[in-house]
Amino acid sequence: MIVGAGLPKIYKMLSEEKSYSERLFCYKEIGSLTEDQSEKAIEIPAWQFGISYTKDAAARIHDVMKGYPFFIQQLCQVVYKNADEDEISLSDVNNSISEFYDLLDTGFFRVRYERCAESDKKFIFAMVQCDELPCTIANVAKHMNKGVSSVSTTRAQLISKGIIYPVRYRELDFTVPEFSGFIRRLDEYKNWSEEWEALLTKS
Repeated sequence: MIVGAGLPKIYKMLSEEKSYSERLFCYKEIGSLTEDQSEKAIEIPAWQFGISYTKDAAARIHDVMKGYPFFIQQLCQVVYKNADEDEISLSDVNNSISEFYDLLDTGFFRVRYERCAESDKKFIFAMVQCDELPCTIANVAKHMNKGVSSVSTTRAQLISKGIIYPVRYRELDFTVPEFSGFIRRLDEYKNWSEEWEALLTKS
């Protein structure tokens, strides 16, 4: 028996590696946690230390983290460190969110961003500029002021690096939640966005 895991691009990689690979493996997609699953992931580890969460606090963590397990774990770590009482409240969670994002920005997100070449970064900026994700490659190319064919190589590079993945036909999204929020906080993106807005004004 062989058990493996990977990002959504694994389907395409396996099919390219060996014909009829879909017949050789059973695929199970593991997505974000439901609200009930998030609640258990938040509360059960805390009980071992005599700590509990109010319903509002647990719901807030799930909503902000969108059920992404690693983010829930990291935010709970920050909340636990900052909490003064045995019961963690909604205000405890809200007061820790800014610190949580600072940790992600300097580590989790930054590591991924630094793997990107300049052309990759412009592609990512254009994805964020689309506002709604997933976005089409045609919309990304439009925000880069280029043709679809000319940005296809960059798209393939970002998929290979595990930064983005194809959701549906010709639609793209980031492999981790909140990456677009990290990009929006970057001065590099803000400068690019201002240049883009100026270009639109001239047009």
